[in-house]
Amino acid sequence: MLSNVTRLNVLLKFNIVFLPVIAAGYAATGYAVWNRLSANAELEVMETAHLMLETTKAMRTYTTTQIAPLLDQEQTKVDQSVLNMKQVLDVQVPAVLQNAMLGFHVAKERQVLKAARQQIADIVQAQQKEAPEPRFFPQSIPFYAATEGFNYLREYYPDFSYKEAALNPTNPRDRTVDWEADVVNFFRNNPSKTEYHGHRDTPLGRSLYLSRPIRVDSESCLGCHGAAEKAPAEIVKIYGSGNGFGWKLGDVVGAQIVSLPADVALSRAAASMKTLLLWLAGIFAGLYAVINDIVFVLIIFRLVPGARDAAQETN
Repeated sequence: MLSNVTRLNVLLKFNIVFLPVIAAGYAATGYAVWNRLSANAELEVMETAHLMLETTKAMRTYTTTQIAPLLDQEQTKVDQSVLNMKQVLDVQVPAVLQNAMLGFHVAKERQVLKAARQQIADIVQAQQKEAPEPRFFPQSIPFYAATEGFNYLREYYPDFSYKEAALNPTNPRDRTVDWEADVVNFFRNNPSKTEYHGHRDTPLGRSLYLSRPIRVDSESCLGCHGAAEKAPAEIVKIYGSGNGFGWKLGDVVGAQIVSLPADVALSRAAASMKTLLLWLAGIFAGLYAVINDIVFVLIIFRLVPGARDAAQETN
């Protein structure tokens, strides 16, 4: 008869080998699952970044095709109205008064009318000096519109940040920092590339970014960013003549960059990983128990001499 001690010794020897195998299998499966989950989570947040870039692109297009022309049209109307009013006050009103003076035969009456004409002229000149100058509206600039629009979007996606980084911007807030300049230069050196993404280390930890080039693809851009002497005076007055000029058609002048901490993707993967690890632990524990039962019932009786006969005698 095969003793219970012998059976347990055989089962113990088997488990000395099998238990590390199960543990290694659990660890390897967990590692593979973690890699897949973290990769999927990164793809998910990058898809969100893609959507955000498409949104900013739509903002830029809307501003360029609708807002800017509308403001230009309204400014043209205002300028024309001012010119018409100047024509009336500077030419037509004095002409009417002059003709009226010719109808007076009394010198005193003509003197009074002449004084009135001069008084009207002085008032008109004073009002012209106080008239507001043409205003520059940054809302008509694609850079500004996309950035400000994204700031509203950040209320719902606080972990994401956006910047239209340029090597030579009009607004100093859009100027590239070191790593952003590397991204812009990547697009300048690789004109066929339409997208670039990667990781970078920051003082707050690892970060992901997705970028697209900003090209001067329209002559309308050169109206403000060509030669400084041809740019609108109100822009030069605000930003100076050394910022955002000298652009050329077809040049890559900047990049749209969406950034977010890598922890955003990792935290999403970690939340799913906790649940999957519990399921994997249950599966491997069940597998361990089933295989031990199979070993105890089948393998021991087959491999240990006399085990089957001993068991039958016992029965």
